[in-house]
Amino acid sequence: MVKEYTYSPHVDFYIDMIDREHSYDMGSFHTHHKYELYYEVEGARRYFIEDSAYIVNAGNVILIGENQIHKTGSVGDGPTSRIVCNFSREYLQEISGAFPKIDLFSFMSEENNHLLSNITVKQQNYIYSILQQLIQMQDENNPESAVTRKMLLATLLLQLKKMCENQHELGGDSGRVTNRIVSQIQGYIAEHYAEKLTLTSIANQFYISPYYLSRLFKKTINLSLIEYINGVRIKAAQNMIEKTNESISSVAEKTGFMTSAHFRRVFKDATGLSPQQYRQYFKRVNKPEK
Repeated sequence: MVKEYTYSPHVDFYIDMIDREHSYDMGSFHTHHKYELYYEVEGARRYFIEDSAYIVNAGNVILIGENQIHKTGSVGDGPTSRIVCNFSREYLQEISGAFPKIDLFSFMSEENNHLLSNITVKQQNYIYSILQQLIQMQDENNPESAVTRKMLLATLLLQLKKMCENQHELGGDSGRVTNRIVSQIQGYIAEHYAEKLTLTSIANQFYISPYYLSRLFKKTINLSLIEYINGVRIKAAQNMIEKTNESISSVAEKTGFMTSAHFRRVFKDATGLSPQQYRQYFKRVNKPEK
């Protein structure tokens, strides 16, 4: 299967716009050490983030924090268009350093802010205009353009933060798709991901049929059960790779993967890097400045 990634793990800023005539489902979830801003220009999508799913309509914004697992899926078969912007904390460090009392980032990781839907037409036009400017300037390499891109992005983040605050004050619907049984299963997986888990064993644990479990899980969060389990395991593996010196084979075993080869394949599908490349990249970007 051909994997399509909408970000580059090796750059601090990336923006992309894609128009599609027909439905499209991402081949796998992914995660990265970047923040993500997703704007639905046309159509509707189902967006999976961490342990929740959201319905995203035209004019809505999705906000994703660092290392949060995510994936999009189809809603119907109509045309869709979206803009995705990925950026690192380091990309805006000069601006955030100049204004230490202003937090440009943490609001994007909060569950209640993942879907920004209470947006006026005027605000939608503003967001779209800024993103279009960033797209048009992304290949300009002169110092003036570099500064302008960062200032535009920081300004947009401040406005989005304010919109999130307004949405909370108005009691806006989070858009989260929920199901009690699925939530219980997610909690079970979070506790037992390092063990051998199968569709049948989990179905038996909750006294439901494997067929019902499979359909319910896919309908609620747009992921198969094994995709979700792999996502939880990859998140745990990333944490171990970043914080310990455990060998890759040991990380694979302790996070529930049956073989190192399978772990390496799933890890690369999710992050765009092999486990060893991920460890090297993480150490490089987090190396203290002298």
